[in-house]
Amino acid sequence: MSLSSNIRQIPAIIFVVLATFIVSLAYSLYFQIEPSVDARAYDNIAWNLAEGNGYKEDTALSYDEDIAILRVGPGYEFFLAGVYTVFGHRIWIVWVLNALLAAATAFLVFLISKEIFTSEWSVPLGLISAALIGFSPDLITINGMLMTETLGVFLIAASVYAFFRYVNTDERAVWRVIVLALLLGAAVLVRTPAAFLFIPFAGYFIYRKHLSECAVFCAVLLFVFMPWTVRNYEVYGTFIPTNLAFGYDLLAGNHPGATGELEPYALNEEYMSQGRIVGNKLALQAALNFIMLHPIEFLKITLERASIYFSFARPTGFWFHLEGFSRAATLILSALYSIFLFIFGFWGIYRMRHAPPETMERARLLAIILLMMPLAIIGIIVETRYRFLAYPMFAVFAGYGALDIFQKRDEIKAFIALTLVFFANAGFDALRNLDRIRERIGEFLS
Repeated sequence: MSLSSNIRQIPAIIFVVLATFIVSLAYSLYFQIEPSVDARAYDNIAWNLAEGNGYKEDTALSYDEDIAILRVGPGYEFFLAGVYTVFGHRIWIVWVLNALLAAATAFLVFLISKEIFTSEWSVPLGLISAALIGFSPDLITINGMLMTETLGVFLIAASVYAFFRYVNTDERAVWRVIVLALLLGAAVLVRTPAAFLFIPFAGYFIYRKHLSECAVFCAVLLFVFMPWTVRNYEVYGTFIPTNLAFGYDLLAGNHPGATGELEPYALNEEYMSQGRIVGNKLALQAALNFIMLHPIEFLKITLERASIYFSFARPTGFWFHLEGFSRAATLILSALYSIFLFIFGFWGIYRMRHAPPETMERARLLAIILLMMPLAIIGIIVETRYRFLAYPMFAVFAGYGALDIFQKRDEIKAFIALTLVFFANAGFDALRNLDRIRERIGEFLS
């Protein structure tokens, strides 16, 4: 790429990054969403940490009675605790940091697109990819809350960028491996499904016979998890590298009559009353028994979860702070966004087979990384916001796919077929959940 071309791309990406920050912060300041449900739990745990009261949601309870260890974490709670320790219990500071993280994520996606496409890369491709993250209605909404996804998406994007910087650099620099491991470890502590990224990352080291780098990678990851794991063993007397939600979540999504979504289940409540450690083991065993005794039903529920994951009929917008026009606008924009992201994202993956061999190799790696995100959860439970972690990778492919279809207009029949498949899936998901849709429509009209 020429020097003049490099110079021209600078103001364009700066505009997208600054606009991302402004839009995200403006949304947060306009709605000023009070922490509720999960966000309230993260806030309580973080403030207790900042006050020196330990990793608890309710300081009046013992560790085994308190449910803090069941929450997603602990990375996000410690992040909030650090903010509160420095700035006090001021939510608006978190909104500013969330906006900065959103802007940084958009910039990282821009850089990832350059790492993947290199010779085929163009400024419009990078800008479309960055804008799909920066102006995502789903992510803008979540940035206005105290939710784990904002930090989780940033850390996943940073991990992916660090990985491809290693892939594209001739020098096998150990410091790059250390940075990658630190970022991935932090991402897993914030959002546990990020642990599946270990598979393509470590797999690449082994495939390339970079065995010493793989050893360093694994050692640094162990170092990241060791303090929290040791602490949990001292407190609970068992091995807990992140949190204690797995057994309960697996049972919530896998039992007779399960929908695959996060819904209350009486047996989980019963097990939970027996203590956090014992309850998690009982829930895990009950879920595994169901899977082994009813493999066909488990497969059916898993396929339904996969359908939910990629369904346009699952827009975000039914948040408690939205009503009337703001709710309608969010639902419409979220649905349109998912349509664009998934259709053009998969089209980009499909069309990569025409790319030069080196570009196609990197694209395959990115596609495998993307695949890890749905694989991490479709066997457990699926909610719309759980797919946010895949958005950075989808955005890169969607940028390529959008430019490809508008510039080349090749294989239009294949594009139409792909579009019909996704709309058919959305229709299938909607037909299976007519009662829920009626309930949602009732909420919207009320």
